[in-house]
Parts: sequence; C-alpha cells; structure tokens
Amino acid sequence: MTLLNYAHEATRFTRTRRIDTLVKVLPLLLLVLYSHSLGRRSFGEIGISVPWSVVILMEVLAVVPLAYSRTNPGAAAGVIAVFCATQLVIGAAPGVSALAAPLAVYACAKYGRPSVSRAYLAVALLGAGALATYFVLLDFYYVRQYNDTGSWTDSLGSAAFTGGFAAAVVLVFWLAGHLAGRRRRELSAVFDRNQLLMRERDQEARLAADAERMRIAREMHDVVSHSMSVMIAQADGGRYVLQQSPDRAAQAFETIGETGREALTEMRRMLGVLREGDGELQKRPAPGVQDLHQLIEDVSASGLEVRLNMLSDSIPRLPEGVGLAAYRIVQEALTNTLKHAGPTARAGVWVAVASAPDPALMLEIRDTGRGTAAQSDGGGSGLLGMAERARLYGGTVQTRAHEAGFDVLARFPLDTRTARAVSVERSDPIQEDAG
Repeated sequence: MTLLNYAHEATRFTRTRRIDTLVKVLPLLLLVLYSHSLGRRSFGEIGISVPWSVVILMEVLAVVPLAYSRTNPGAAAGVIAVFCATQLVIGAAPGVSALAAPLAVYACAKYGRPSVSRAYLAVALLGAGALATYFVLLDFYYVRQYNDTGSWTDSLGSAAFTGGFAAAVVLVFWLAGHLAGRRRRELSAVFDRNQLLMRERDQEARLAADAERMRIAREMHDVVSHSMSVMIAQADGGRYVLQQSPDRAAQAFETIGETGREALTEMRRMLGVLREGDGELQKRPAPGVQDLHQLIEDVSASGLEVRLNMLSDSIPRLPEGVGLAAYRIVQEALTNTLKHAGPTARAGVWVAVASAPDPALMLEIRDTGRGTAAQSDGGGSGLLGMAERARLYGGTVQTRAHEAGFDVLARFPLDTRTARAVSVERSDPIQEDAG
C-alpha cells in the first residue's frame, strides 16, 4: 500500500470516529450524566461498596469505546464487555451504558470478522444471563435484608423476563448487523471484482499495444530488408553496366528510386496507424496474395529471375491478416534469395489451395542458390519472423537448406466455408470440359 493510500485510510478512519462520537457517544454520555444527577448515592448492595463518582466513571468508560466500534469493533466490544461486567460485580446494575452492548454487537456483526461477530454474540448472551442472575441475587438480598414477603416465583419471573428481553435485543441487533454486513461484503466483493477487471483490462491493453509494436516491427523489418536488398542489387548492377549500357544503368537507377519511394510509402502507412488524422493512410489496404504478381515483377526487375505459379481464380478471398502474412513470407523468402543465393540463382513461387485432408493455403518458395554453402551474417530475424507470422493464424513454416538451394514451405489452415467455395470454383470448369 502506498503512502497516499495510508493517508487516505487514516483520514477515513478519523472521519468515521468523529461521526460515531457525535452520533453514539455524546448522546449516551448526556444520558449518563442526566440519570446520575437525579441522586448521588453509593453502590454496593450486593457487591463491593463504591462511591457515586466511580459508578459514573464505569458508565463513561463503557460508552466511550463506541467511537471505535466501526474501525476496531472487536476491541471496542471487549472494552465495553469488561466495564459492563465490572458494574455487575460492584453491585451497580448497568444503566445507560447497557445500551452500548447491543450497539457494539451490531458493529461486530457488520464490520468485524465472522469469528469476532459470533464470539461477541456469545459474550452478549452471557451478559444477558448475568443480568438476570444479578436481579435474582438482588431480590434475595432484599428478602434477607428487609424480611420482604415476596415470593421466589415472582423474583425468578422478573429475572427471566429481564434476561430474556436483554437476550432478544442482542439477537435483533446481531441479526440486523449480520444482514447489513453481508450486504456490505457483497458490495465490497463487487468493487474488488470491478477493480480486478479494470486491472485486467489495462493489462490486456498493454499486451495489445506490445503485440501491435511487434507487428509493426516485423512489418518494418520485411519492408526495409526487401527494399534495401532490391536497391543494393540494382545499384551494383547499375555500376557495372554504367559505361557499357547507359540505358540499362538508367533503368536500374529508376528502379532504385521507385523501390525507395514504395518503401517510404509502406513505412508511412504502417506508422500512420500510430498517428491520428492520417485517415487516407489507414484506409489503404494491406498487401495480400493478390499483390504477389507485382512483387514478383519488382523482384525480377532487380535481376533475380522469379517465376510465379498461381491460378488467381483458385485462391479464395482470404482474411486480411492471412493474406498479409502470406505476402510477407514470400517477400522475405525472395529477399533472402537476393541476399544469400548468389548472382546466378533463380527462384520459383507456388501458391495453391489444398482441399484434403484439411483445407489449407499452401506456399512454396524455392531457389537454386548456394543453399547450405551460403554464409549468414547471424543478425537476421527473417526466418523467425516468418514462423511467427504463420503461427499467429494457426499456420506453420518449414525451411530447408540443401546443396541445390533453399526451400520455404508455409501452410495456413482454412475454414470449411472457404474450402467449400474453392471446391465449387474448381468444379465448374471441370464440368464444362466434361460436357
């Protein structure tokens, strides 16, 4: 608990004690002074002889703890019980201070722990029995002292009525406090649950923000890595053919400029989701499988011979996230080919939909580069990024380096509705040919 929470709790307890002092303690103290101002006498009829001032002190000490009945109900009830019992011992029946006992029981039932509540209910019921016993002894004292002719039946009946009435009052106050305490605990539980939900919501928001930052980091890696690889390849090629073929060099430099502008646009689009007011950037659709033709053309223009094998009509409409992940996996695989496969490498991209045993979108990217002989700089995260992208949508990525090149196989599961749509699209041309 922070220092601010401690200060808040201390202020709340102080305010509660002030309210209890004004509402409970002061009225009872006034009644105590008024009742004892009617006559001053010593007490000790069936107990210890004590002066009038001590009796008043006992009653005051039995009332004052009510100021702490809400903040420390167990301690307050214990002090009240001690001084009420002391009054019985000295032979002074509790007067106004007897009203403090049911109020303390009510506070224990409402604000105290269940064990404290039950314990002081038992103490209060014992006090009711002690009060009845006090009146029996008081009648016996008068019979012996003054030769009273009253019957024991009347004395027992009066004592039973007094004790029963006191026990009934205690039970009523305890039940009222118990019901109020249960309602209070239910409200407290609801409040705690709401606080927990708010903390969980904040934590989920932080996790979502972290996930979004990771997604943007992957996007930035793919865009920058691919674009820089294309630009480096074009720059190297343009430098070699600058004097022999100025036209081809100019075309290479033009490709460098276009690739740089496209990379800048992609980065602006991705970073635009972090800024308000860039509605046009946010509305631009993310690249998907339908954009692979343009990607292959851009990569081919950089000097890498790439062949795309995909029937556009056989590819269903994919969720935007799956389409973007497929596009980025192909882009990253071709980027790695540009960086590591060597100048004589060629690449092929196959995109298809498998219908059995489980419908899935299949991607395969193969190159004829160095394969296992390729040197790695050890600082890339492309393969890991491809696997993470596929895992987000329940897919898998398998990579294999061999002497003849490097292979990347990705699989994205499709739902049954998508698979049904694919099967219908494939069956129509077959039926037409059969007819």
